[in-house]
Amino acid sequence: MTHRDRQGQQIELMEWADLWDNMAYRVVAEGRVGDVLVRTVWEGIDDVPAAMFATGTSRDGGAHWQTERTDARTEPEARVQHDEVVEDLRRRSGSSK
Repeated sequence: MTHRDRQGQQIELMEWADLWDNMAYRVVAEGRVGDVLVRTVWEGIDDVPAAMFATGTSRDGGAHWQTERTDARTEPEARVQHDEVVEDLRRRSGSSK
């Protein structure tokens, strides 16, 4: 298993663990569509089938999460992935914000 930082540089397990504990570092993007919280986070594990970034949704303020997408390999891809999940939720809910 290979661990990487948000820029894709390989890091040691303990550095990964320290970064994992830092939510300010882990959160790439966050937003709401109605009462649904959408968050994209850095996972930092470069191993199949794991992904470097994941986008999830929560309908209870963040207590429980459902993973929506895990196919982003870079931070720019993660931001696109986040926007796509938000737009999909907006389309399904009929919301413009």
